[in-house]
Amino acid sequence: MNILSKIEYDGIIAEIEFPIDDDSLNQILRSSHLPTDTTMPFYVKSIDYPNVLSVLTGRTVNLDEMNYLAKRLDCLDEDEIDQFEIAVNQEHAVSLKDLINLSFNLDKFTLIKDISNMTKVGREYVLNTEGAVPADSKYDEKYAQVGMDLLNSGRGVFTPKGLLFREDKPLEELYDGQVFPYFAYNASIVDIEIEYNGKSEMVFLPDSELAFGKALKRLGAPDLEACECSLELTNARYSKLVDSFNEVFEKDGINELNSILKTLDEYDIDPNKVAALLEYTGATSSSDINVLIDSADDFELITEIDEGDYDEVGRYFINHSDDYDLSEELEDFFNFDQFGEYIADEHSGQFVSGGFIYYTGYTGLDEILDQLDTADNSMRMGGM
Repeated sequence: MNILSKIEYDGIIAEIEFPIDDDSLNQILRSSHLPTDTTMPFYVKSIDYPNVLSVLTGRTVNLDEMNYLAKRLDCLDEDEIDQFEIAVNQEHAVSLKDLINLSFNLDKFTLIKDISNMTKVGREYVLNTEGAVPADSKYDEKYAQVGMDLLNSGRGVFTPKGLLFREDKPLEELYDGQVFPYFAYNASIVDIEIEYNGKSEMVFLPDSELAFGKALKRLGAPDLEACECSLELTNARYSKLVDSFNEVFEKDGINELNSILKTLDEYDIDPNKVAALLEYTGATSSSDINVLIDSADDFELITEIDEGDYDEVGRYFINHSDDYDLSEELEDFFNFDQFGEYIADEHSGQFVSGGFIYYTGYTGLDEILDQLDTADNSMRMGGM
Protein backbone atom coordinates (compact mmCIF):
# COMPACT_ATOMS: atom_id res chain seq x y z
CA MET A 1 0.00 0.00 0.00
CA ASN A 2 1.41 3.38 -1.02
CA ILE A 3 0.66 6.63 0.79
CA LEU A 4 -0.24 9.49 -1.55
CA SER A 5 0.31 12.77 0.22
CA LYS A 6 0.57 16.51 -0.23
CA ILE A 7 3.21 17.92 2.09
CA GLU A 8 3.56 21.63 2.80
CA TYR A 9 6.31 23.76 4.28
CA ASP A 10 6.29 27.56 4.43
CA GLY A 11 3.52 27.73 1.83
CA ILE A 12 5.24 25.39 -0.66
CA ILE A 13 3.42 22.15 -1.45
CA ALA A 14 4.95 18.95 -2.84
CA GLU A 15 3.21 15.74 -3.80
CA ILE A 16 5.08 12.76 -2.38
CA GLU A 17 4.25 9.09 -2.74
CA PHE A 18 5.58 6.94 0.08
CA PRO A 19 7.43 4.62 0.42
CA ILE A 20 10.30 6.28 -1.36
CA ASP A 21 14.07 5.81 -1.26
CA ASP A 22 16.06 8.49 0.53
CA ASP A 23 17.78 9.79 -2.60
CA SER A 24 14.50 10.23 -4.48
CA LEU A 25 12.89 11.95 -1.49
CA ASN A 26 15.85 14.30 -1.24
CA GLN A 27 15.56 15.09 -4.96
CA ILE A 28 11.83 15.91 -4.67
CA LEU A 29 12.45 18.22 -1.71
CA ARG A 30 15.30 19.98 -3.50
CA SER A 31 13.38 20.44 -6.73
CA SER A 32 10.41 21.79 -4.75
CA HIS A 33 12.69 24.20 -2.83
CA LEU A 34 11.75 22.55 0.44
CA PRO A 35 14.11 21.77 3.35
CA THR A 36 15.98 18.49 2.90
CA ASP A 37 16.12 17.83 6.64
CA THR A 38 13.40 15.19 6.79
CA THR A 39 13.22 15.36 10.59
CA MET A 40 11.79 18.89 10.45
CA PRO A 41 8.03 19.29 11.02
CA PHE A 42 6.28 19.23 7.63
CA TYR A 43 2.57 20.05 7.45
CA VAL A 44 0.26 17.44 5.95
CA LYS A 45 -1.96 19.30 3.49
CA SER A 46 -3.81 16.10 2.62
CA ILE A 47 -3.59 12.33 2.44
CA ASP A 48 -5.17 11.30 -0.84
CA TYR A 49 -4.70 7.58 -0.14
CA PRO A 50 -5.35 5.53 1.93
CA ASN A 51 -8.36 7.08 3.59
CA VAL A 52 -7.49 5.58 6.98
CA LEU A 53 -4.45 7.88 7.20
CA SER A 54 -6.54 11.01 6.69
CA VAL A 55 -6.16 11.35 10.48
CA LEU A 56 -2.77 12.87 9.66
CA THR A 57 -4.26 15.70 7.61
CA GLY A 58 -3.66 19.04 9.25
CA ARG A 59 -0.86 17.69 11.45
CA THR A 60 2.91 18.12 11.26
CA VAL A 61 4.92 15.01 10.55
CA ASN A 62 8.45 13.71 10.34
CA LEU A 63 8.91 12.51 6.76
CA ASP A 64 11.20 9.66 7.80
CA GLU A 65 8.46 8.36 10.11
CA MET A 66 5.97 8.67 7.26
CA ASN A 67 8.29 6.72 4.99
CA TYR A 68 8.87 4.02 7.61
CA LEU A 69 5.12 3.59 8.12
CA ALA A 70 4.61 3.36 4.35
CA LYS A 71 7.22 0.60 4.14
CA ARG A 72 5.45 -1.26 6.92
CA LEU A 73 2.08 -0.99 5.18
CA ASP A 74 3.55 -1.91 1.80
CA CYS A 75 4.47 -5.33 3.20
CA LEU A 76 0.96 -6.12 4.45
CA ASP A 77 -1.49 -8.23 2.49
CA GLU A 78 -5.11 -7.23 1.87
CA ASP A 79 -6.45 -8.86 5.05
CA GLU A 80 -3.70 -7.28 7.15
CA ILE A 81 -4.50 -3.87 5.68
CA ASP A 82 -8.11 -4.35 6.80
CA GLN A 83 -6.84 -5.29 10.26
CA PHE A 84 -4.70 -2.18 10.36
CA GLU A 85 -7.58 0.08 9.32
CA ILE A 86 -9.86 -1.36 12.00
CA ALA A 87 -7.08 -1.12 14.60
CA VAL A 88 -6.55 2.57 13.78
CA ASN A 89 -10.24 3.27 14.26
CA GLN A 90 -10.50 1.21 17.43
CA GLU A 91 -7.43 2.75 19.07
CA HIS A 92 -8.12 6.27 17.78
CA ALA A 93 -4.51 6.50 16.61
CA VAL A 94 -3.62 9.92 15.21
CA SER A 95 0.20 10.16 15.49
CA LEU A 96 2.79 8.49 13.30
CA LYS A 97 4.34 6.93 16.38
CA ASP A 98 1.04 5.26 17.29
CA LEU A 99 0.38 4.22 13.70
CA ILE A 100 3.82 2.62 13.40
CA ASN A 101 3.33 0.75 16.66
CA LEU A 102 -0.09 -0.47 15.53
CA SER A 103 1.53 -1.99 12.44
CA PHE A 104 3.56 -4.21 14.80
CA ASN A 105 0.52 -5.17 16.90
CA LEU A 106 -1.88 -6.67 14.37
CA ASP A 107 -1.83 -9.95 16.31
CA LYS A 108 -3.95 -8.15 18.92
CA PHE A 109 -6.72 -7.55 16.34
CA THR A 110 -8.30 -10.63 14.74
CA LEU A 111 -10.77 -9.80 11.99
CA ILE A 112 -13.16 -12.59 11.01
CA LYS A 113 -14.84 -11.92 7.68
CA ASP A 114 -16.60 -15.28 7.23
CA ILE A 115 -18.30 -17.04 10.15
CA SER A 116 -19.82 -19.86 8.10
CA ASN A 117 -16.97 -22.32 8.75
CA MET A 118 -15.99 -22.86 12.40
CA THR A 119 -12.75 -24.66 11.53
CA LYS A 120 -11.66 -21.75 9.35
CA VAL A 121 -12.62 -19.24 12.04
CA GLY A 122 -10.56 -21.12 14.63
CA ARG A 123 -7.56 -21.43 12.36
CA GLU A 124 -7.63 -17.76 11.41
CA TYR A 125 -7.80 -16.75 15.05
CA VAL A 126 -4.91 -18.96 16.16
CA LEU A 127 -2.84 -18.02 13.11
CA ASN A 128 -3.27 -14.32 13.85
CA THR A 129 -2.68 -14.49 17.58
CA GLU A 130 0.05 -17.14 17.65
CA GLY A 131 1.65 -16.79 14.20
CA ALA A 132 1.33 -20.38 12.96
CA VAL A 133 -0.99 -23.38 12.73
CA PRO A 134 -0.23 -26.97 11.69
CA ALA A 135 -1.44 -27.87 8.21
CA ASP A 136 -2.56 -31.36 9.24
CA SER A 137 -6.36 -31.79 8.93
CA LYS A 138 -6.40 -33.97 12.06
CA TYR A 139 -6.53 -30.72 14.03
CA ASP A 140 -9.71 -29.53 12.27
CA GLU A 141 -11.96 -30.58 15.14
CA LYS A 142 -9.80 -28.68 17.61
CA TYR A 143 -9.95 -25.49 15.54
CA ALA A 144 -13.68 -25.87 14.98
CA GLN A 145 -14.08 -25.80 18.77
CA VAL A 146 -11.78 -22.77 19.01
CA GLY A 147 -13.91 -21.02 16.41
CA MET A 148 -17.17 -21.87 18.17
CA ASP A 149 -15.84 -20.75 21.56
CA LEU A 150 -14.62 -17.53 20.02
CA LEU A 151 -17.94 -16.66 18.44
CA ASN A 152 -19.78 -17.56 21.65
CA SER A 153 -17.45 -15.46 23.79
CA GLY A 154 -19.37 -12.24 23.24
CA ARG A 155 -16.10 -10.42 22.57
CA GLY A 156 -16.81 -9.82 18.90
CA VAL A 157 -17.37 -6.27 17.73
CA PHE A 158 -19.09 -5.64 14.41
CA THR A 159 -17.09 -3.45 12.06
CA PRO A 160 -17.42 -2.55 8.35
CA LYS A 161 -14.65 -5.07 7.64
CA GLY A 162 -15.95 -7.98 9.68
CA LEU A 163 -16.20 -9.24 13.24
CA LEU A 164 -13.32 -7.91 15.37
CA PHE A 165 -11.79 -9.69 18.37
CA ARG A 166 -9.31 -7.57 20.30
CA GLU A 167 -6.93 -9.33 22.68
CA ASP A 168 -7.16 -8.12 26.28
CA LYS A 169 -3.50 -7.19 26.64
CA PRO A 170 -1.54 -3.97 26.14
CA LEU A 171 -0.05 -3.02 22.82
CA GLU A 172 3.72 -3.34 22.54
CA GLU A 173 5.57 -0.08 21.97
CA LEU A 174 8.32 -1.21 19.64
CA TYR A 175 8.84 2.30 18.31
CA ASP A 176 9.83 4.71 21.07
CA GLY A 177 9.60 7.82 18.92
CA GLN A 178 13.37 7.99 18.50
CA VAL A 179 14.93 4.94 16.82
CA PHE A 180 13.14 2.70 14.36
CA PRO A 181 12.57 -0.97 15.25
CA TYR A 182 14.31 -3.62 13.17
CA PHE A 183 12.48 -3.96 9.88
CA ALA A 184 14.06 -5.04 6.61
CA TYR A 185 11.99 -3.57 3.78
CA ASN A 186 14.30 -4.53 0.90
CA ALA A 187 16.54 -7.54 0.53
CA SER A 188 20.05 -6.71 1.73
CA ILE A 189 23.50 -8.23 1.44
CA VAL A 190 24.69 -7.23 4.90
CA ASP A 191 23.05 -5.54 7.88
CA ILE A 192 24.98 -3.15 10.09
CA GLU A 193 23.80 -2.66 13.66
CA ILE A 194 24.79 0.76 14.98
CA GLU A 195 24.62 1.14 18.76
CA TYR A 196 25.04 4.34 20.71
CA ASN A 197 24.19 5.24 24.29
CA GLY A 198 22.11 2.13 24.88
CA LYS A 199 20.04 2.38 21.68
CA SER A 200 20.58 0.81 18.29
CA GLU A 201 19.41 0.97 14.70
CA MET A 202 19.98 -1.22 11.69
CA VAL A 203 21.07 -0.10 8.26
CA PHE A 204 20.63 -2.48 5.37
CA LEU A 205 23.32 -2.43 2.69
CA PRO A 206 23.42 -1.55 -0.09
CA ASP A 207 21.48 1.65 0.55
CA SER A 208 21.65 5.40 0.10
CA GLU A 209 24.42 7.11 2.03
CA LEU A 210 21.71 9.38 3.41
CA ALA A 211 20.35 6.41 5.38
CA PHE A 212 23.50 6.20 7.52
CA GLY A 213 23.38 9.85 8.46
CA LYS A 214 19.71 9.63 9.34
CA ALA A 215 20.30 6.61 11.57
CA LEU A 216 23.11 8.42 13.40
CA LYS A 217 20.92 11.49 13.86
CA ARG A 218 18.09 9.43 15.38
CA LEU A 219 20.59 7.80 17.72
CA GLY A 220 22.00 11.17 18.70
CA ALA A 221 25.50 10.01 17.78
CA PRO A 222 28.08 12.56 16.58
CA ASP A 223 29.60 10.12 14.08
CA LEU A 224 30.04 6.44 13.34
CA GLU A 225 33.33 6.28 15.24
CA ALA A 226 31.48 7.03 18.47
CA CYS A 227 29.24 3.98 17.97
CA GLU A 228 29.58 0.25 18.42
CA CYS A 229 28.98 -1.41 15.06
CA SER A 230 28.58 -5.03 14.03
CA LEU A 231 28.13 -6.57 10.60
CA GLU A 232 25.88 -9.52 9.79
CA LEU A 233 25.74 -11.22 6.41
CA THR A 234 22.12 -11.67 5.33
CA ASN A 235 22.60 -13.11 1.84
CA ALA A 236 24.29 -16.52 1.85
CA ARG A 237 25.25 -16.05 -1.80
CA TYR A 238 28.03 -13.74 -0.57
CA SER A 239 29.32 -16.03 2.21
CA LYS A 240 32.81 -16.32 0.70
CA LEU A 241 33.19 -12.54 0.84
CA VAL A 242 32.07 -11.91 4.43
CA ASP A 243 35.64 -11.64 5.76
CA SER A 244 36.47 -9.13 3.03
CA PHE A 245 33.32 -7.15 3.82
CA ASN A 246 34.31 -7.01 7.49
CA GLU A 247 37.82 -5.88 6.62
CA VAL A 248 36.59 -3.13 4.31
CA PHE A 249 34.10 -1.99 6.94
CA GLU A 250 36.76 -1.88 9.67
CA LYS A 251 39.47 -0.20 7.59
CA ASP A 252 37.62 1.99 5.10
CA GLY A 253 34.19 2.53 6.63
CA ILE A 254 30.54 2.03 5.80
CA ASN A 255 30.48 4.27 2.71
CA GLU A 256 33.22 2.30 0.99
CA LEU A 257 31.58 -1.02 1.85
CA ASN A 258 28.25 0.29 0.63
CA SER A 259 29.80 1.35 -2.68
CA ILE A 260 31.21 -2.13 -3.24
CA LEU A 261 27.90 -3.79 -2.38
CA LYS A 262 26.01 -1.45 -4.68
CA THR A 263 28.24 -2.45 -7.59
CA LEU A 264 27.95 -6.17 -6.84
CA ASP A 265 24.17 -5.91 -6.55
CA GLU A 266 23.51 -3.57 -9.48
CA TYR A 267 25.56 -5.53 -11.99
CA ASP A 268 24.77 -8.96 -10.49
CA ILE A 269 28.45 -9.90 -10.37
CA ASP A 270 29.18 -13.47 -9.29
CA PRO A 271 30.46 -13.13 -5.70
CA ASN A 272 32.23 -16.49 -5.95
CA LYS A 273 34.28 -15.16 -8.84
CA VAL A 274 35.16 -12.04 -6.86
CA ALA A 275 36.19 -14.22 -3.88
CA ALA A 276 38.32 -16.32 -6.23
CA LEU A 277 39.96 -13.19 -7.64
CA LEU A 278 40.84 -11.99 -4.15
CA GLU A 279 42.47 -15.31 -3.40
CA TYR A 280 44.10 -15.37 -6.85
CA THR A 281 45.72 -11.95 -6.46
CA GLY A 282 46.15 -11.73 -2.70
CA ALA A 283 44.30 -8.40 -2.81
CA THR A 284 42.62 -7.12 0.36
CA SER A 285 41.94 -3.38 0.16
CA SER A 286 38.67 -1.79 -0.92
CA SER A 287 40.38 -0.09 -3.86
CA ASP A 288 41.73 -3.47 -5.01
CA ILE A 289 38.30 -5.07 -4.66
CA ASN A 290 36.84 -2.33 -6.86
CA VAL A 291 39.52 -2.94 -9.50
CA LEU A 292 38.84 -6.68 -9.51
CA ILE A 293 35.08 -6.15 -9.69
CA ASP A 294 35.60 -3.92 -12.72
CA SER A 295 37.82 -6.59 -14.28
CA ALA A 296 35.70 -9.62 -13.40
CA ASP A 297 34.62 -10.15 -17.03
CA ASP A 298 38.28 -10.68 -17.96
CA PHE A 299 38.43 -13.87 -15.89
CA GLU A 300 36.72 -17.23 -15.97
CA LEU A 301 36.04 -19.40 -12.92
CA ILE A 302 35.65 -23.17 -13.20
CA THR A 303 33.84 -24.36 -10.08
CA GLU A 304 33.75 -27.72 -8.31
CA ILE A 305 37.20 -28.79 -9.41
CA ASP A 306 39.78 -30.32 -7.08
CA GLU A 307 43.13 -28.72 -6.35
CA GLY A 308 45.71 -29.85 -8.89
CA ASP A 309 43.21 -31.60 -11.18
CA TYR A 310 44.74 -30.43 -14.46
CA ASP A 311 43.03 -33.30 -16.27
CA GLU A 312 39.64 -31.72 -15.50
CA VAL A 313 40.94 -28.30 -16.54
CA GLY A 314 42.00 -29.73 -19.88
CA ARG A 315 38.65 -31.44 -20.39
CA TYR A 316 36.77 -28.24 -19.52
CA PHE A 317 38.67 -26.29 -22.18
CA ILE A 318 38.11 -28.91 -24.84
CA ASN A 319 34.36 -28.96 -24.07
CA HIS A 320 33.80 -25.21 -23.64
CA SER A 321 36.32 -23.34 -25.75
CA ASP A 322 35.88 -22.53 -29.42
CA ASP A 323 39.67 -22.36 -29.79
CA TYR A 324 40.17 -26.07 -29.28
CA ASP A 325 38.48 -28.98 -31.03
CA LEU A 326 39.07 -32.66 -30.43
CA SER A 327 37.27 -35.48 -32.16
CA GLU A 328 35.79 -38.27 -30.06
CA GLU A 329 38.11 -40.77 -31.78
CA LEU A 330 41.17 -39.00 -30.40
CA GLU A 331 39.99 -38.49 -26.83
CA ASP A 332 41.43 -41.80 -25.60
CA PHE A 333 44.87 -40.78 -26.90
CA PHE A 334 44.82 -37.17 -25.73
CA ASN A 335 46.76 -36.11 -22.61
CA PHE A 336 44.21 -33.88 -20.86
CA ASP A 337 46.42 -33.51 -17.79
CA GLN A 338 49.32 -32.08 -19.80
CA PHE A 339 46.94 -29.90 -21.78
CA GLY A 340 45.46 -28.53 -18.52
CA GLU A 341 48.94 -27.55 -17.34
CA TYR A 342 49.53 -25.81 -20.66
CA ILE A 343 46.26 -23.88 -20.28
CA ALA A 344 47.20 -22.86 -16.73
CA ASP A 345 50.52 -21.50 -17.99
CA GLU A 346 49.07 -19.89 -21.12
CA HIS A 347 46.18 -18.16 -19.30
CA SER A 348 47.85 -17.48 -15.93
CA GLY A 349 45.49 -19.98 -14.34
CA GLN A 350 45.49 -20.92 -10.69
CA PHE A 351 43.62 -23.30 -8.41
CA VAL A 352 41.64 -21.52 -5.72
CA SER A 353 39.23 -22.67 -3.03
CA GLY A 354 36.53 -24.61 -4.85
CA GLY A 355 37.75 -24.11 -8.38
CA PHE A 356 40.22 -22.89 -10.98
CA ILE A 357 40.42 -19.30 -12.23
CA TYR A 358 42.22 -18.00 -15.31
CA TYR A 359 42.63 -14.83 -17.34
CA THR A 360 40.63 -14.45 -20.58
CA GLY A 361 41.04 -10.74 -21.31
CA TYR A 362 42.91 -9.00 -24.11
CA THR A 363 44.67 -6.05 -22.46
CA GLY A 364 47.06 -8.20 -20.45
CA LEU A 365 47.00 -9.39 -16.85
CA ASP A 366 49.82 -7.06 -15.81
CA GLU A 367 47.69 -4.04 -16.67
CA ILE A 368 45.16 -5.17 -14.06
CA LEU A 369 47.80 -6.14 -11.50
CA ASP A 370 49.50 -2.76 -11.85
CA GLN A 371 46.32 -1.14 -10.52
CA LEU A 372 46.39 -3.22 -7.33
CA ASP A 373 48.02 -2.19 -4.07
CA THR A 374 48.25 -5.58 -2.39
CA ALA A 375 48.53 -8.14 -5.21
CA ASP A 376 50.96 -11.04 -4.75
CA ASN A 377 54.15 -10.07 -6.55
CA SER A 378 54.80 -13.69 -7.48
CA MET A 379 52.05 -13.34 -10.04
CA ARG A 380 54.24 -10.93 -11.98
CA MET A 381 57.19 -13.31 -11.91
CA GLY A 382 55.58 -16.47 -13.24
CA GLY A 383 54.84 -17.69 -9.73
CA MET A 384 51.57 -19.29 -10.76
